[in-house]
Amino acid sequence: MNTQKDIARAAGVSLKTVSRVMNGEEGVKPATREKVRRLMREMGYQPSVAAQLMRTKQSDIVGFIADRVATSFSSIDLIRGAQDMAWELGRRMMLLSTQGTARDEYLAEAELAQFRAGAAIYATISHQAVRLDPAPRRRILLNCFDPETPSLAFVPDDYQMARDLTRTIFERGYRRPFFLNLSEDHVAAKLRRDGFIDEARACGLEVADRVLEGTVAVDGGHRQCVDDVLPPLLSDKERPDLVLCGQDQMAMQVYAQLWRAGLEVGRDVGVASFDNQEPIAANLTPGLSTMALPYYEMGRQAMVAACAASDGAPEIVRIPGTLQDRASF
Repeated sequence: MNTQKDIARAAGVSLKTVSRVMNGEEGVKPATREKVRRLMREMGYQPSVAAQLMRTKQSDIVGFIADRVATSFSSIDLIRGAQDMAWELGRRMMLLSTQGTARDEYLAEAELAQFRAGAAIYATISHQAVRLDPAPRRRILLNCFDPETPSLAFVPDDYQMARDLTRTIFERGYRRPFFLNLSEDHVAAKLRRDGFIDEARACGLEVADRVLEGTVAVDGGHRQCVDDVLPPLLSDKERPDLVLCGQDQMAMQVYAQLWRAGLEVGRDVGVASFDNQEPIAANLTPGLSTMALPYYEMGRQAMVAACAASDGAPEIVRIPGTLQDRASF
């Protein structure tokens, strides 16, 4: 088994330099740091967590508390982005999946304390407000924010994504779009509605009366109501020329309703959406043009902040999305 001495010898650096790279300390040139990390990977070196805990008050572990994120395909890229960045930075990520209960949070914090994690990322399944008890370590919020306690948080820029997507819709000649939005209990719903209305107004159109709920909150969950809302719109003599959907799952139902009405997606009525959820978006016919949520990049940026030498400013960082343009409008 290779040791730190073997890594130092192969890299042509001192043992102290290898130790600094492992512990994420300053004072190592970027090229040297990357060389040492590359050799660690190539030589299969695995540092001892137990030995590190004996030497220091903190380990190089960053906790990732995933409130239902690990069991949701739609937001799994939050984890993937953070994990990829942790590997790039030579750090370990400890993933702890929870269901958002007080007991789960207590057990997760106890696990992180046992391994002396210096920082933790707290991620939620959707963009939402959270209220968390104080943590004994640096905590970065991901896909959520605390309205009462100033914290560093990384969230999707739902307002700007809606404006960007709406601008593209109008640039392509659509003038009667309807927005089947998420239910009002979603943080993203208000931001996207405002973005849709504000961008339309900037283009000289008023669309506030064209925003409808495509999902409704029921019994602690949500029910899609596209099949109730859309048919009356399609039977109107001034039917929508485009339907904007709050999520890709909703767009699937819109496709089905258009087919039942004898209308072709992309020719008779355009369809646009938010998410870029696979395998839905790419496998609909025609492919769904949808605003990809920036979950992967959000995870990466949260991990960079968690691994930083000092605390970042308590601010909400809004990450832009990217339109995945296919053929639905």
